[in-house]
Amino acid sequence: MSDHVQLVTATRPHYLALKDGNVTTATSVTEKYATTTRPASGSGSAVIAGGMNYLKILPRFTDDGTAPSIRVIGWSKCNDSGLWNPHLITDVSGTLDTTANNAATINGTASLFTCHTFTKAQGDAKLFNVGTALDTCAFIVVDTLGFDLIELAFRTTTTAATANAHIGDI
Repeated sequence: MSDHVQLVTATRPHYLALKDGNVTTATSVTEKYATTTRPASGSGSAVIAGGMNYLKILPRFTDDGTAPSIRVIGWSKCNDSGLWNPHLITDVSGTLDTTANNAATINGTASLFTCHTFTKAQGDAKLFNVGTALDTCAFIVVDTLGFDLIELAFRTTTTAATANAHIGDI
């Protein structure tokens, strides 16, 4: 009898950043400063627990005719001062794919679309762009660097839209 070794890649959970609702996007960059208050979802962003090595992010936006963007901010709490300190991981903008087949209803909001491509403005992220001919979803992967919390700050340039993201640990 011979011994066989079978390698299996573990599946990773894929879930919504906000499970009970969606975010109304901000129309400008929201400034982030050190605070004694634990960051929470709301005001254009979703805050999730940190602790993963890498985070795969598939943002979704309602079509409002603008180029949507997402900032990924890592939050660390200092045990000595009690301050939560923000760190910009990346800021990317996308080209929205408003093809009808790309629309999804999430938490009661219809027509949440993904992007064809992303462009990195600042920070570090691995962009997985698909272009317009492939008809699949672009996504980004960020190194979460051991932060306590990860904030996904959604932004559109002219009007407030609705947003959420499918995320997964890597």
